[in-house]
Amino acid sequence: MTAAVSRLAAATGLLLALTAWAAVASPADAPRAGTAEARLFASAFADIQQLYVEPVPLRRLALAGLTPLHAFDRRFAVTDHLAGGPADTVTLLYDDRDVADIAMPPPGDAAGWGRLVAAAIAEARRLSPSLGAMPAQRIDNVVFAGVTSMLDPFSRYVDPAAAQADRAARDGFGGIGIALDANDHGLRVADVSPGGPAARAGIRTDDRVLAIDGTDTAGWSDVTAIDQLRGAVGSVVALRIRPPGGAPARDIELRRAFVAEPTVTARRDGDVLILRVSAFNRTTAARAAAAVAAAQATGRLAGIVLDLRGNPGGLLNQAVKLADLFLATGPIVATAGRIAASDQHFAASGEAIAPKVPLAVLINGGSASAAEIVTAALQDAGRAVVIGSASFGKGTVQSVLRLPNGGELILTWARLIARGGYRLEHHGVVPTLCTALLPQTPAPIALRMQEAAAVAFAAPQPRATLSDAGWQRQRHLCPPRYARPAIDPALALRLLANPPLYATALKMLPPAAP
Repeated sequence: MTAAVSRLAAATGLLLALTAWAAVASPADAPRAGTAEARLFASAFADIQQLYVEPVPLRRLALAGLTPLHAFDRRFAVTDHLAGGPADTVTLLYDDRDVADIAMPPPGDAAGWGRLVAAAIAEARRLSPSLGAMPAQRIDNVVFAGVTSMLDPFSRYVDPAAAQADRAARDGFGGIGIALDANDHGLRVADVSPGGPAARAGIRTDDRVLAIDGTDTAGWSDVTAIDQLRGAVGSVVALRIRPPGGAPARDIELRRAFVAEPTVTARRDGDVLILRVSAFNRTTAARAAAAVAAAQATGRLAGIVLDLRGNPGGLLNQAVKLADLFLATGPIVATAGRIAASDQHFAASGEAIAPKVPLAVLINGGSASAAEIVTAALQDAGRAVVIGSASFGKGTVQSVLRLPNGGELILTWARLIARGGYRLEHHGVVPTLCTALLPQTPAPIALRMQEAAAVAFAAPQPRATLSDAGWQRQRHLCPPRYARPAIDPALALRLLANPPLYATALKMLPPAAP
């Protein structure tokens, strides 16, 4: 197993002074090229070489990364085909003069190409006052933007600070369970997570945070405050809190606990449970399962509305687990890529908690990735009626790979194959009842349902039989829309309140073979 594949498995759980003018130098002989920077780009190149869904020459990546530096100093340029120059070198130009030729490493030498990029950056900073004055992290961001421009739109570099925030959103963090906003009056508690340390200590919405660990928070941003509130699970943080209405401030100590951003909200509409899932982090499926179990425990559950509109996706395993709550048997999704490790098949566990409860799923053009996995699996199985507009069509899987500087490389390494056997990439999900083109004027709900059915399904057929042209026609008839119109949940509730009508809608599309 290669190092990159080993890192993938861990991440997914399944994420110089060059010599004088025109002299040829080897990147290995580049004392001023920071070794940390060389390791950073070498690690990224190795990951792309081993894992990216399509092969990309390292030479192309390196040149694409260095070229954008020209935008910050027009006198600096990079080429590998200078007329009359050596064919196996990368040439640096300044003021239209050949200032250095760096010998190219072998095509597959990721470490060598990492050293080359670091050497070129070091020389660019030496030659150019404007590049020399730029922070090193800014240079790295520019070079990585060039590198990832050679990849698909979903592969990208995330710098260390942003990566830390992203990891907290995906995986949770040690905190006290509050959200803050900052205004002229200081830090206000905008939300309190039920059951978290802050809620147990009696902190409420609209309380003011006056001090953290003895430091006055006047003038702090909410980002600064949140950074101070997060820490190791079990560690203690001291707060001074002032409730609204002139009550005296109080000092409290809280022990940090594991906190994950809530992605699931639940409410009842009569006998129907409405689950809104905004994203997929490590607690999404468990929160949804808890909401369904609580609804079942209260008595009759006539149906579930699963609202995935605007859900951009998230963790693959959470999408599989969410679909598994409603599917008794059969496949859920498969992934396919360039390497053997990317070929995976996910199926229902047989432990669904609501395998027969009538189900409607709401999607729109902002429903992507993990949201499309869930929707396609339920639609293909004949398990749910899908309502709304066509989804985004992001049918690829990204792995999140930690880089030596603490940043992350988000890298597409597989494509998604729906339960029905078709690619989700570009195709996405087209709903059973399309509301994308419905007029927003009031009308009887039964009429709107007929219109929704007529928009996209004059001639329904199994999705796996559609050609790309057939998919384009379907998406043209029901194009992606990014609004969340009230007609979507209204149709869902109407369906679930009328079992014969629900059964008719459920049969509008032939289910895929399990």
